[in-house]
Amino acid sequence: MDLCGRRDMRHFFGVLAVLAVWLPWANLAAVAADPVGRPVRLVVNWDEQSLWRSQLTMRQRMKQSLDATAVRKVIEDAVDQHARAGVDRFVYCAWARFESPAPGFKTADYEARVREISPGFGPLHDAGLNQIKIMRDRCRKHGMQFLVCLRMNDRHGISQKARFYVENPALRLPGYPGGLDYKHARVRNKVVAFVAEVLKRFDVDGIELDYMRWCHMFDSSEAVENAPLLTDMTRKIRSVLDAAAKTRGRKKLLLSARIPQTFFECRRLGFDVKAWVQERLVDYICPSDFFFSDFNIAVDQYVALCRGTDCKVFPTIHPLIQVNHPENIEPEHYRALARGFFASGAAGLSIYNYQYNWRRWTGGTRGLVDGWPKTLSWLTELKKPDGLDSRSREYLFVPLWQIYSPSGVAKAQRIAFERKDGAKGDAIGLRLFETNPKPARTLTLEFKSRGQAESDRLALEINGHAIPADSVSRTFDADGQNAKEGRPCGPYHRYVFRLKHEWLKPGVNLLKVVLAEDAGKGDKLITGFDFVVSVKPAAAGR
Repeated sequence: MDLCGRRDMRHFFGVLAVLAVWLPWANLAAVAADPVGRPVRLVVNWDEQSLWRSQLTMRQRMKQSLDATAVRKVIEDAVDQHARAGVDRFVYCAWARFESPAPGFKTADYEARVREISPGFGPLHDAGLNQIKIMRDRCRKHGMQFLVCLRMNDRHGISQKARFYVENPALRLPGYPGGLDYKHARVRNKVVAFVAEVLKRFDVDGIELDYMRWCHMFDSSEAVENAPLLTDMTRKIRSVLDAAAKTRGRKKLLLSARIPQTFFECRRLGFDVKAWVQERLVDYICPSDFFFSDFNIAVDQYVALCRGTDCKVFPTIHPLIQVNHPENIEPEHYRALARGFFASGAAGLSIYNYQYNWRRWTGGTRGLVDGWPKTLSWLTELKKPDGLDSRSREYLFVPLWQIYSPSGVAKAQRIAFERKDGAKGDAIGLRLFETNPKPARTLTLEFKSRGQAESDRLALEINGHAIPADSVSRTFDADGQNAKEGRPCGPYHRYVFRLKHEWLKPGVNLLKVVLAEDAGKGDKLITGFDFVVSVKPAAAGR
């Protein structure tokens, strides 16, 4: 073992030794109803400030009190609303950019700008109160699990001003401003040390490692070979959690990883999820896009990876649809996502960035003016997937990003072929679980297509079943789609047709498009995009 490795191990064992002394509740009997043992269907992850920022901003505008007591009540009320909505696991980001918005940590600098962004947090912290303890205690009152989240390499613009980043240029990640390189033991040790201190100060139920902020822990050319470094760090965090659980007399404390939604992305970023799962290092994983809801996540692949272990899969739902789209998903989209994820074997759902559902309340451009706390109720029905059969739902298979996502992978989700290859065409897989004909319902598929002349004709089939041409409606939108209607695009044709249950199969359904009649006048490239499958039960509730 080299000198760096020996120092790394000494640091780790030192953390474990100090942890045993730190825990003030070491000799207390375990709580009879340990939240970690409760069934979990619904997880909500919150960043450092978005849970309460709108409420406090409105209090400021209305000149209402923002003293410590008032701010504490706002935080407690927010947790109460989650309990009413049926949230089982509440996750709060208490560490980003190697700083914490909560005061008093020795292993992380205090992110003092929380006092500016969240009105009233200055008085709250000056009074000796801490949002982590407030939320943890409130969650415990409701029997909810409470976990602390770490954003592993957050690169929001402010990250370049974080003290640890500024003072340690040798630890920075080249090509990713604001990011730090996890190949350095000192960076990884900071993470482990913070986890240990969280467990010293707060009786939390676990830790969530959010790798989706900002995906890259290593230089892209070194990520695969450096994957064992992250796995080793995960082992150490697992050991710290196990030691804390043992000292507290608790059966287990949870460890989670928020990861990309494909094995390909995980591998190229240095996330050896297979090792984390098979070594029993993590208790649940949250496959996720960086910013949008992906109706095509291969949840079943992660479920298969976890088979034979206790690790559970909680795929992620985001309020946003795609880059440059002005609006959010609606309740029918949440239902479609939940139905597909549960049918794929997910244990539950993970919700991220939910504050976008009430941004208009404080003058933003998304969500509802009265979205808080009303939109939390949208989540309640998702916990019972069998009850969604009689409700309308809509699946969106759209290009999530313009070119590449922050993980470095293109997520086009479109059909594209050159006119000269029209007879071959192209196909797209659509994950659907709508084969049961009961209760009675209608299924409609529509999509947009560009590059055709008026006399061109496309032929469509799904899973080898030809769609009768006379059942397909085609209309032309000469104005295209503007920024208020969706992701902007030029003139397009819209295709709409009914789907039959017998054409479908559970899981990936292959929609193939070919150029059946070529007028020779259209564009060189023909594309199909924005595939939407609407499900309307005969007696659907909205």
